[in-house]
Amino acid sequence: MKAISATEFREKQKYYLDLSKTERIIIQRGRYEAFAVIPLQLLDETEYLLSSPANAKRLKKALEKIENCTDKGVGVNIKDIWK
Repeated sequence: MKAISATEFREKQKYYLDLSKTERIIIQRGRYEAFAVIPLQLLDETEYLLSSPANAKRLKKALEKIENCTDKGVGVNIKDIWK
């Protein structure tokens, strides 16, 4: 994930739009406002995942855990995935 200012985004817009295909781009606007740049192909998927209030709540809670570094994650053995 890359966080940048709105000014930096304006100056290097093409670069960050290309980068958003492989990495999450967060544009910080002022102190309390931020926006995410995602490719249009992913927008439908995001809307679908957030369309259920229960799922949206779970996803937002998970993101908060990640941002606050309180999510310990789950260890998975690659061999167990295919069982």
